[in-house]
Formats: sequence, structure tokens, C-alpha cells
Amino acid sequence: MSFTFERKINYYETDRMGVVHHSNYIRFLEEARCAMLDANHMPYSAFEEKGVMIPVLGVNCDYKSHVTFDDIIKIKPFVKQFNGVRLTMGYHVTRKDTGDLVLVGETKHCFTDLTLKPIRLQKQIPDFYHKFADLKLDP
Repeated sequence: MSFTFERKINYYETDRMGVVHHSNYIRFLEEARCAMLDANHMPYSAFEEKGVMIPVLGVNCDYKSHVTFDDIIKIKPFVKQFNGVRLTMGYHVTRKDTGDLVLVGETKHCFTDLTLKPIRLQKQIPDFYHKFADLKLDP
């Protein structure tokens, strides 16, 4: 399933130079990732209700161009790797008006119990495991 998340840039997300501060992109990626989970009937709240957490292990962002206040960006999150214990998500961020590439990123995660001990999603929430396994693995 291909999924795209759109959001408008707020003034408070910009810095003194008038461009989006680099740290905000990590928030944008999380918004897109959570929206993708919702769209695939796996809301983050359902993971938590079943005692599963999905902590971030790492983030990598390659900034290609900038956006400013009132611009609209499109974020395409996708599963790069998934084995039931670890998950790597990829992201392509583009400007809605021009299609110009803004950022290429990835986040690395693992599935844990509430004590942050790694778990196997297939054992803990089998239906979610199968949904992840069925997601398209390319952008």
C-alpha cells in the first residue's frame, strides 16, 4: 500500500533564516509514520494497549532543499526492512507545489514490551505482524 502524508509548515517551525529548523523534520517523520499506521489499521494506541512499544533506535536525514512557512510538504513513509523484532522505515519528503525533493530519511525501531525488552511482534500481535509483512517494501 502506498501512503502519502501532507502537512503545512507552521511559522513557529521556522528559524531566524525563515526556513524549517532541521530538528522539526524528525517530528514530521513521526507524524507521517503514525498516520501510515492509522491508515493500515494499526494505530499506535493499539500497540500500547497490547503492551507493545516501538522506540526509535536511530534517525538519519539527508537534507536536499529547504521549505518555509506556508509551504506544503508531502511525506511518503515506507517499510525498508522488517523482521518482526526490528523495523526500518524510509521517508521521501517533497514540496507539494514543485515536487522537489526536500529530504530523504530513515528511522530504525524495535518492538518491545513495556519494560523495553525486545519482543517478537509475530508472537505478541500476529495480525499486526502480518500487516507489516504485507506492506510494500519500496517507496
